[in-house]
Amino acid sequence: MKQKKIILDGKHLTVEQVVEVAREGVQVEIHPKAFATAEASRAVVLGLINSDKQIYGLNTGVGANKDNKILPEEYRAFNERIIHSHCVALPPFADKATVRATMLCRLNGFLNGVAGVQTEILTMLKDFLNYGIHPRIPERGSVGMADLGNMAYVGLAMIGEGNVEYNGSNIPAMEALKKYNLAPIVLGPKDALSIVSSNAYSVGKAALLCADIEDLMDMADIIYAMGYEAQGYNPMFIDKRSARNRPLKGQHDSLKKVRECLEDSHLWNCDNETLLGALSYKSSCAIHGAIRDSLYYIQSMLPLYINSSDDCPMVLIEEKEMISTDNFIVTGLAIAYEMMGIALAHLSKLICNRILRLDNDLFSNLPRFLRPDTNVISFSTIQKTISALDTEIRHLANPVSLDYLPTANETEDHGCNTSYVMSKTEKIVDLLYYLLGIELMHNAQAADLSGKLPTGKGTRYAYDVVRNVIMFLEDDDRDLGAEMEKVYKVVREKEIILPGDRRYTVC
Repeated sequence: MKQKKIILDGKHLTVEQVVEVAREGVQVEIHPKAFATAEASRAVVLGLINSDKQIYGLNTGVGANKDNKILPEEYRAFNERIIHSHCVALPPFADKATVRATMLCRLNGFLNGVAGVQTEILTMLKDFLNYGIHPRIPERGSVGMADLGNMAYVGLAMIGEGNVEYNGSNIPAMEALKKYNLAPIVLGPKDALSIVSSNAYSVGKAALLCADIEDLMDMADIIYAMGYEAQGYNPMFIDKRSARNRPLKGQHDSLKKVRECLEDSHLWNCDNETLLGALSYKSSCAIHGAIRDSLYYIQSMLPLYINSSDDCPMVLIEEKEMISTDNFIVTGLAIAYEMMGIALAHLSKLICNRILRLDNDLFSNLPRFLRPDTNVISFSTIQKTISALDTEIRHLANPVSLDYLPTANETEDHGCNTSYVMSKTEKIVDLLYYLLGIELMHNAQAADLSGKLPTGKGTRYAYDVVRNVIMFLEDDDRDLGAEMEKVYKVVREKEIILPGDRRYTVC
């Protein structure tokens, strides 16, 4: 895979490509036309360095200090001060995939031709990605008005300061540069502001999350189908005709996925015609579909953030001038992922209720707590675990995009906490891996107890995967916490998705 190269032009980078570069180490190149556009943009900046017009961040200070005048002879020192003064973020540090996604999105944004940075910065970002040089980026440093405190550490590494991760080790940035005979960047007019004033950190995280949530929903459909089949629910509830006059894409797609998983299943020959049962089983396709629709909204807007400029000021090449913008505002992206957090909290409730119904013999017609014998406690106490997990997810689903304070002496009186929105959504997804794993182990136990092993194309595959990890629970002689960790790993690594259906690399 590392032999593959993605050509960046600032316009066509996809979520899938972000994942490939971030997680698989795919190499990148810069399209010659995009590079030429960046050169033309830089020429505009250089043509304005002696302008009498106030140009934010070029010949003025930044933030509340924009009333300060910056002289041409001060440009280098001023830009170095921007990098150093914005290195204010705090641990924990972002993982390697997030750092790579961040650098990729910033490089792609530079290729829009409105940043006006020296092209040596573009080349160095490309080299960082291709050589595996990853600046150490602390996660706490943004209020969603450009990821200033995070992005500054990318700039710090490019001028040969700070630390980077290289081949699994934490080393000084200058040491990594010397390995490839790379000269530190000598910052010039507008360079530092363009590096730090970007939402590339949040946008990169958003892209990786988007891919994980798409796979998460496929696994939710697979595991749901497995539990449905194990109980022999009335097939009418997943009749494809049910959505004929309900043109909701998410519902159609979940229903289709569930039915594909149950292809060749004995369920279709089931004589169960009862209308009794819980909504968590009868209506899961519609609820999964609502979550998918939230994802589709993100998928419709995220490429626009990946392939557009958030620079302020922006360079207008044809007019040979620079203007201030509000393109650093990412409130829409924060709101979209706040919605996704709430949607995923609904999924959490749904999974938990399905597990609880499966444990309840009055609903499932299976032994209480899926016990093989009345003397076995079985999965009884796991109900506490799923309640605790759901509580944590419910808490994380609370919106935070409204929780900001005015900064820069109250001149910057809006924020949306985009990077934290992404971080808490990541945590929700990880907790859902646990819940789906617990549902998976319950469904496998239910299938064994019912005497009807899965025969659906997808459900049988998932059953075989989980049974290769944990065996049927016959007695209270096993560490169930350790077993939950095993099935969590199966879900997190997306092993239950048929190989041909897997879209993305594991996290």
